[in-house]
Amino acid sequence: MSLNVPEVSISCLCGAAKQVVALRFPNEQATSRQLNIIFCHCYACRHSSGLLYTSYVPIQPPQSLDGLVHNPDETAHVRRYFCGTCGCHIFQREQGSSGDAVGDDRLWSVATGTIIGRAGTEEGADRESGEADGGKELPFFKFAGHVNVAGTKDGGLSPFINLVSAPREPGVYGHTDEAPPPPTISATQEGKNVLEVRCHCRTNRFRITRPDASSRAPRSGFPDLMVPFAASPREVVSNPHTEKWWLRPPDSAAGPTRYLAGTCACRSCRLASGFEVQTWAFVPRCNIFFFCGTASPDAATSEDTLVPLDFAALPKGILRSYKSSSGVLREFCPRCGATVFWHDRWRPDIVDVSVGLLDAPEGARAETWLDWWCGRVSFAEDAGNGRSGGAAHWAQSVVESLARGLRSWEEEKGETAV
Repeated sequence: MSLNVPEVSISCLCGAAKQVVALRFPNEQATSRQLNIIFCHCYACRHSSGLLYTSYVPIQPPQSLDGLVHNPDETAHVRRYFCGTCGCHIFQREQGSSGDAVGDDRLWSVATGTIIGRAGTEEGADRESGEADGGKELPFFKFAGHVNVAGTKDGGLSPFINLVSAPREPGVYGHTDEAPPPPTISATQEGKNVLEVRCHCRTNRFRITRPDASSRAPRSGFPDLMVPFAASPREVVSNPHTEKWWLRPPDSAAGPTRYLAGTCACRSCRLASGFEVQTWAFVPRCNIFFFCGTASPDAATSEDTLVPLDFAALPKGILRSYKSSSGVLREFCPRCGATVFWHDRWRPDIVDVSVGLLDAPEGARAETWLDWWCGRVSFAEDAGNGRSGGAAHWAQSVVESLARGLRSWEEEKGETAV
């Protein structure tokens, strides 16, 4: 690589994809040395990642694709590469040339969440070393707006991340042939009580049902989203009064109709997905039912069988698990790389479901099903963990903007209610 081209270190959660890549400056950005970053909210990006948006920066062709996987059925426009071990999305290539050789075009980009810092920066190094020069060890990442917002119906996370005064026109940008499939549930009473969930390749297809009596059976401590682990006594985090915090609204006389959902900026979620903001819904395992039995994932048929979620009993090839820490498992689709679940041994009956996979008729935030926690981004203080210089500053700016946007949204809803 040329010494004149800025190089950055990247990594996934398991470290299998760790390497150095050279950034690429499009012609209009070469003079300023600022790389524009756009947040894509299209159906394909949401359902292939499991998140509510994705973000990439342009690079020269990577040195290696070892250990990376791509969905063989992806369109001719975009190919996404993810780690076959931990599921982290690493590279995206716009299909602008013939052949599959690594270096045959200049249309590569890298997921922003995988960037550690300038080449030579060790993951976990003291971030102060990157701040001594004002974070200029990396070219300044410039947020350039949101794209493909219309397909979300409700804006997804775009209303809450405002890093520029005049965001890009929220129209269609690329991926135009990656439209959502037709709904499989009609607008009947069943459709109101059943939520379809699927990854992009449809290898993972399941349904979530409304809260019922069995939804109250699990016991769980509070998540960091609600009670910050680092600043709260253990006896508070443990939820001594056994509040059923995942059921919303918690005090309704008619009973809960939704589940709690929120955002997370922890290092593990970032490196397991490839992006700075993960979105989770907390759903009892008893309310999740998988489609099993169809040879082809293309559509539900009469041969499909709905079975309660049992990780040990699911057919092989539907999910791939990665143990991200002691007692914690993350599941992703081995075909398209979508993050699907997070669960641990301390609350095995409450499962975190990746919100980008939900197909709610009202929109990507699924607000008739989810009650979004606005008071905190989980592990917000972790946004720059393991990153240095410009990469750390970028992550912190995104998460801080998200936190402000969510608080403002909550305040506006409160004023409207009054």
